[in-house]
Amino acid sequence: MTKNKIRTEKYIKINEDKFYTVSIGEGEPIVFLHGGPGSEHRFFLPHVLPLANEFKLVFYDQRGCGKSHSFSDNYSMEDEVNMLESIHKRLGYEKISLFGESWGSMLALLYATTYPNRVNRILLTAAIGVTKEGFETFGVELEKKLSLDDKRKLLEFEEKLKVNEASLDDIFTILDPYYVFSSETLSRKDKTTFNQQSNEIIGKDITNNYDLTKKVDRLSQIPIQVAQGSHDMITPALVKELLIKKIPHARLVEIDQCGHWTVVECPEKMNEIAYNFFMG
Repeated sequence: MTKNKIRTEKYIKINEDKFYTVSIGEGEPIVFLHGGPGSEHRFFLPHVLPLANEFKLVFYDQRGCGKSHSFSDNYSMEDEVNMLESIHKRLGYEKISLFGESWGSMLALLYATTYPNRVNRILLTAAIGVTKEGFETFGVELEKKLSLDDKRKLLEFEEKLKVNEASLDDIFTILDPYYVFSSETLSRKDKTTFNQQSNEIIGKDITNNYDLTKKVDRLSQIPIQVAQGSHDMITPALVKELLIKKIPHARLVEIDQCGHWTVVECPEKMNEIAYNFFMG
């Protein structure tokens, strides 16, 4: 339980779009960036709530995700960076710290290379990398893990999905066990929504445009910690190649017996890492 239960929920309106935000606790702000693309802020809850004993935890649903609403199907990674900057301005702090998970780790790096003077510290988990290679590698490694029977079922559900005879839940029932080291830990994950359109739009932009190679020098003054599950699709060894070699001052810690969903599967360890890192 948190010592301070102050919780604020509100919508931020930007042009025609409304973005749902939640803040819990008081102190220096940590902004949480959810994955997907297409997931929502509730992925982090209630797992990271102990951090609200010392920090102000700020969550939001990205464009078209969760409780946020978008009236456009023409948006990009740049729009997500601009949205994060709008949230930063509303918070009123000179600097914010970022906690990015999976696609959120990419968004954290995109924001920090755009606004390096706005960022205090960055914690990345289930990290992908600094170019589209990591995004593509993730898909390749997931494909390798799938059993032949699950590959067959996925193809069937994907065809049925096209004619509304199946749902995304059917697909996630097959895929979710591959995101964790132990399938028993899936019971810890609350049911969340997923926006397939956001996934496809941002996914396409990542494939076409995500490359921070020439911008990583802008991160040189920002402390960066990477916490990666030992059995993630992007293993710690791959993270060294895809991220650490490009950002050599970033520190990597391996979480043993853990998959891609570190926050869900190993919350105590993640909170310990986060607390120690953000306390500086």
